Amino acid sequence: MDQNENTIYVLSGYAKCATANNSKYKLGNKHSIGLLTTDENYQDNINKHETFIKNLGWDSISFCMVEKVADINTLSNDVLISSFIRAKQNGQSLVVNDLPIIVH
Repeated sequence: MDQNENTIYVLSGYAKCATANNSKYKLGNKHSIGLLTTDENYQDNINKHETFIKNLGWDSISFCMVEKVADINTLSNDVLISSFIRAKQNGQSLVVNDLPIIVH
């Protein structure tokens, strides 16, 4: 078995809500995001991942950190665990923090 088969790459960053009809997020607000992907070549395929996020209603996407997770038991909360499972099933999964980022 390939050891990378169970690895998920978590790209953390920020994105701006670009959808006016989204009841949960206000248009123009920036939020913390996490993209969980099984794509080992995520750096080479960053445009594909950004397109996936844009298609879900987000824009002005920037990533600032990447973490490699091979064991679901190391994840700390239910949201990340369910996103990890979705990423394993679908190849990638997006997590968006409910609270907007406030710049002081």
